[in-house]
Amino acid sequence: MNVMVLGPAGCGKSLLTEKFGAYLEKKGYSVRYVNLDPGCLSVSYTYKCSFDVRERITVEKIMKIEKLGPNGAMIRAMEKLEDIEIPNYDEDFVLIDTPGRLEIFSFHRCGPKIVKQLKDPVGVFIIDASIDVKDLPAMYLYSLATRYRLGIDAINIFNKADLLDKKEIETIRNFVLNPVKFKEIIKEKSALLDVYSPISEMLQKVLPAQRIPFVSAKNGTGSDELLDMLYEIRCSCGDLT
Repeated sequence: MNVMVLGPAGCGKSLLTEKFGAYLEKKGYSVRYVNLDPGCLSVSYTYKCSFDVRERITVEKIMKIEKLGPNGAMIRAMEKLEDIEIPNYDEDFVLIDTPGRLEIFSFHRCGPKIVKQLKDPVGVFIIDASIDVKDLPAMYLYSLATRYRLGIDAINIFNKADLLDKKEIETIRNFVLNPVKFKEIIKEKSALLDVYSPISEMLQKVLPAQRIPFVSAKNGTGSDELLDMLYEIRCSCGDLT
């Protein structure tokens, strides 16, 4: 199974790739690691990449050679990555760490073409668990837009659960399992109510009620539930609630 680890910068993609991979290996699964982020300074985690795009291209080299800024260099790197063949492996799991600048990877024309090289990938979209509940609709829209652009099935997870207490986790879980609650949240944003109200109604229609794993890339908790949902998303009989 090709698992693409997605999410905004700072959400913990690389560390989750490391911790979840170690968990899978302890469970007896064969695991490969792929790094598609040409902008990270180094892959300094305990796993060894089978394919590391930084061996071919890096943002800092492009900046130096082509005299581009960080964003321009990342776009140029995506254009170069589009022409690089990404190997497909037969291991039980292939964990694919994606660029920190998710918006460039997802919304530039190259992103979907790069993803098409991968065999039937599944996405894991990471939401920072420390985000304010009032901002969940915006993050869910980001997740929906990402999976739509890349053309993949995906599940959402909350990372950094170690930063929350039990009450905070239950508050988030309540809103996630009851999407209608989004409408109640946005009432406080009165200045933008005309915008948020239709967004809330749309989310209620397109977001199925499903459980969301609360994980911690720092201490590895929540890996069991994440593994279960990865299997279920590939099974027509699976129940993600």
